[in-house]
Amino acid sequence: MTNTVERASVWAGLLAPILSFGGLLLATLVSPAFTWTGHALSELGAPTGPVATDLTRLLFNGGLIAGGLVALGFGYALFLAARNLVELAGIALFGLTSISMAGIGVFPMPQAAHFVVAVSFYVLLSLALWVYGTGNLLAGERTRGGTTIGLGVLNAGAWAVWGLTGEFSRPGLAVPEIVGAAALAGWIVATAFSVRRRLAGD
Repeated sequence: MTNTVERASVWAGLLAPILSFGGLLLATLVSPAFTWTGHALSELGAPTGPVATDLTRLLFNGGLIAGGLVALGFGYALFLAARNLVELAGIALFGLTSISMAGIGVFPMPQAAHFVVAVSFYVLLSLALWVYGTGNLLAGERTRGGTTIGLGVLNAGAWAVWGLTGEFSRPGLAVPEIVGAAALAGWIVATAFSVRRRLAGD
């Protein structure tokens, strides 16, 4: 890496999951009533309800907003390290995914916009991983590309299984939600290290 901006962008890729994924996990721990099989993650950021408190709202909504904005900063390093147009398309979708993630915190349930940004986040997440992973494959990175595509399948598969096994809006929506959130967090961290090596010329 040749300058401070590049380094900061890579560090943004490591910080974003700490803020977003770490924030939501902490919110589940400090909530007075949250259970994985009985609630949706978004209930932690709601203005009222049995699982939400001022602290859970700060951790959940604030973490998603901060994490989404910081993730946008990681896009610069991704852009610099891109090797083909397909990776660039995946990066653009990743940017939209990050904006949608921040939007979940900006528009907490039960606001009408919450449903739109939440659905957009999970749909865009799989699309971003599939497209960027395909770009990895075209660049000769078979393992990384296959893993990235697989994470997109994991996210989509979790929602497919959820939808096929009962009422979509039944209690426990946090289960498929955390699958996608974990997939994104793991991918960002692994990709940040990969991009760092690429920009350093290793």
